[in-house]
Amino acid sequence: MKTCDNTSVGIVITDHQGRYLMFDRAIFPPGTAPAAGHIDDHGTAEDAARAEVEEELGLTVTGLTHVTGGWRDNPCRRLPGAHSTGHRHDWTVYRATVTGDLTPSAHETKNVRWIAPDALQELADRTITYAQGRITGADFEAAPGIEPVWMQWLANIAAIHISPDDLLRVGQLTR
Repeated sequence: MKTCDNTSVGIVITDHQGRYLMFDRAIFPPGTAPAAGHIDDHGTAEDAARAEVEEELGLTVTGLTHVTGGWRDNPCRRLPGAHSTGHRHDWTVYRATVTGDLTPSAHETKNVRWIAPDALQELADRTITYAQGRITGADFEAAPGIEPVWMQWLANIAAIHISPDDLLRVGQLTR
């Protein structure tokens, strides 16, 4: 099993209609999210972002713009890294432009789709409902909302709306 490097990248991709390219994670942790992954041996955060989009979606990144990031708790299936217990990562989140034919990884993704902003908010609301304890973890896994760590990043770029209290509740899911 790999050791966590405590660094992650996330890549938000939108189309000309303002829809978000998202998928249900096929591997832990559960939730709907954009492309993301550890920086590992990819080199820079930009190199990792390009590699993750290629690995998960089969697309080629033609442009990256840093939009948000920072240290966040989020579950990791790897062995604990040197900088934390393996549940804390220093994130760098980009908006990306891409080219190519969408060829999703069957190992890492399920239900890859373009999601309109109102449908993205509905997924965020499902995560809020889960954080409020109104649905079970099993219900969330069966029909996921946004992966909890992504709620902060999507709120930071104004892709979703969430109250500060609910953002704190969602943050508790990542510990």
